[in-house]
Amino acid sequence: MFKTIYLWLIMFCSRLISKKQTSGVVYLLSFAGNEDFIIRLARRVRQEPGGRLTVLYRPNCQASAKQLREHGITCSQFSDGGFFLIHQLKVVLQARLVFADNYYAFLGGCVFNKEQTRVIQLWHANGAVKTFGWEEPRTKDRSTGDKNRFQKVYDQFDDFVVGSTQMAEVFCNSYHQSMEKMQVLGYPRTDLLFAKEKKAHKRKQILQQHPELQDKEIILYAPTYRETATGEIYFDLPADFTEMLAHLNQKQVVVMKLHPHVKEKAAELKKLSLPHVVWVDDFSTNDLLLITQRLVTDYSSVIFDYSLLENAQQIIFYCYDFENYSQVVGVQQDFSEWLPGRLVKTADQLEEQLLQPLTSSDFSTFNELWNTANDGHAVQRVIENYFYGN
Repeated sequence: MFKTIYLWLIMFCSRLISKKQTSGVVYLLSFAGNEDFIIRLARRVRQEPGGRLTVLYRPNCQASAKQLREHGITCSQFSDGGFFLIHQLKVVLQARLVFADNYYAFLGGCVFNKEQTRVIQLWHANGAVKTFGWEEPRTKDRSTGDKNRFQKVYDQFDDFVVGSTQMAEVFCNSYHQSMEKMQVLGYPRTDLLFAKEKKAHKRKQILQQHPELQDKEIILYAPTYRETATGEIYFDLPADFTEMLAHLNQKQVVVMKLHPHVKEKAAELKKLSLPHVVWVDDFSTNDLLLITQRLVTDYSSVIFDYSLLENAQQIIFYCYDFENYSQVVGVQQDFSEWLPGRLVKTADQLEEQLLQPLTSSDFSTFNELWNTANDGHAVQRVIENYFYGN
């Protein structure tokens, strides 16, 4: 009921607010990692008469906002509520371009002047293993009111910036959108995966601050979180996983990087002093991909970034709960056809894979499918697409 009332208030306020267009651009930020794109976008916006970029960010993106402010970018934290309605909604409604990196429920109530404002979905991952939107199994159990609210948000997007036709099809199916809305321009964040000097600097920085990783075979374990049928977040590991760690050889080290949503579980595991495990909390998952020889994950989108790196050698999918996860959260129907690595369901199978000599995998077919336009020039193409050569 609260969500319905709040969307009605958004709609009511939208009709009262003047739609006089500004040269402003708004970026709705809920995921870190796209700062380079935002900085370059801000530079381009400033070339417009009166042009200004405003970043409205969720509370979990404080560090990103700090970095962006250092480049003179206006950043304002936002949450659903009265302050947003009175002070921040106007900025969104009057913008020429609105970039969103996620599903934002308030968009469903916005009344845009579609002749002057384009709303662009710039998703926080360049591929999808999990299902979402209409493809998610739990959606069928939602009320008609919920489903209508979801579709109103989906329909607000004029464009979807994607890195491949494969991801475009995922959005078409998940959001019930047309292929005409899909812009295969590349996913801006992946440009950093082609920046040789920046990558070399980051690798050096990680190894200097964590000398225990020097001259080791680095295995990054980066799983995603789990959800119950009612949406509660959790993460549990089978007991034999921690037992398996003791069987690794002396040249191997496991860097564990759990999802930020399950910090309590990470703290619990740290107390166990697990063999061969190193915790690197001062660098992001994306940073750690740069030094990883073997990636162990499950349903995380991290695979789409890792496969583009020259140091990427092997991906193992440790999906000990595959059947349950498929039924509750859902995985893409063709997942088994394109997964770029071995899927294992037990710790014994995982151990067998990890103890085999490391050999390089060929990710070219996978990248042709999912990373078609992710070639290091996505930022340039996206900016050119929305500023039409000006």
